Amino acid sequence: MKLLTRATVGIAIAAAIAATSPGALAAQDHGPVIEYRQSVMDAFRTHMGGVNAATSGTAPMGHARYHAVAFHEMAMALANVFPQGSMSDDSRALAAIWENRDDFMNKVSDIQGAAQRLVAAAESGNPETIGAAVTAVQGTCRGCHTTYRGPAR
Repeated sequence: MKLLTRATVGIAIAAAIAATSPGALAAQDHGPVIEYRQSVMDAFRTHMGGVNAATSGTAPMGHARYHAVAFHEMAMALANVFPQGSMSDDSRALAAIWENRDDFMNKVSDIQGAAQRLVAAAESGNPETIGAAVTAVQGTCRGCHTTYRGPAR
């Protein structure tokens, strides 16, 4: 009986290790995580569009602040939408996110800082100041996407 128990425990341990290997994690269904991550990226686009609409006069200038604050809040959540092992063929997120986590987190911090400066710029109500902050935010987004986002499918 002890041999059977040890063998069963050994098999269970081996199965647990195999199930948490990088390949197995990539094969798991991460649909809800991927959908949420994509919704955060959509929110970024929407709120940057709102800031641009305000600076162009399409929307009231005061709305730039609302959208900048929302963009910043999404930036603060950004690291948590890429949990360990959530790589999937249904996502443009590259494995490099998890392989180079320190660099990825530095890029997330850059985006968060630029988003905070966007809020301050939006509070100024000055279209040129806001425009410069938008350009800075876009640069941080591009810096991350260049390294960590795969091509469109």
